[in-house]
This record gives sequence, C-alpha cells and structure tokens, in this order.
Amino acid sequence: MTLEVEGLPAIAQPDEDLIRKTIMDLRGAGPSFASLTDRQGNYVQVAGGRPWVMVEWRQVSPLIHRRAHTTSGRRPYKDGAKINFGAGSIALQADEWLLQKQAFEIFLAFLRMEDFPDFVRWRTINDQLGLKD
Repeated sequence: MTLEVEGLPAIAQPDEDLIRKTIMDLRGAGPSFASLTDRQGNYVQVAGGRPWVMVEWRQVSPLIHRRAHTTSGRRPYKDGAKINFGAGSIALQADEWLLQKQAFEIFLAFLRMEDFPDFVRWRTINDQLGLKD
C-alpha cells in the first residue's frame, strides 16, 4: 500500500498509526487530502478536515468510482454545500459528510483488506466523473 498526502512525498507501507495521524491532521490550512492505494491501483481518498470530510473509493476492475455516504448520523449541511480542500471544492449531498474518525475506519478496513464498516454506504459517481461503466 502507498499513502499519499497533499504536499508530501508518497509513503510505502504506512502503518495504522501513521494513517490515523494523517487523517486526523487534515485541515483547511494545511494538508487537506490523502489517499491510500493498493498494488492493483484501487484506492480510497479523503478530502476536507476538522471535523468533516468526504471519502471516495475507486475500484479499477471493473472501473467504479464511489463516494461514501451514511444512512444515519448528523447532517451538518444541506445538499449542494461544498467541501473545500487543496484541490478546490466539491458539492456534496447531505449524507456524504463524514467525520474524520469515520474516514480513518474506512482507510483502516481498506489497509487490512477487510469489509468496510457497517455505517458506510457507497454511491457510484462514474457519471459525474465521465467514467464508462
């Protein structure tokens, strides 16, 4: 696995503590984006920070790009509110705002090659990104 963090060199074989620190340190004024990629090119990525983030998961075969959402929990913003991070901003649906600690749980499951946590659901966004199914 490779951990990439905005503005820093890639880190091969990161441990759980480094991944936790990376995600919990995300903020608007500093690194606000990170991804974890496996050997096949599949990845999870997180953007935002303190305390709200968004998480996406890309599977390369078949090519599917998904955004995390939840069926319960707080809804800090309405549909269309934008999350800001180093690469710009993205309008999210109200159920796509996750807490940093939830992002860590998703990254941890990906690192361990385990099922994602029960709280997360995935919405395909291939059409938004212009990807063919």
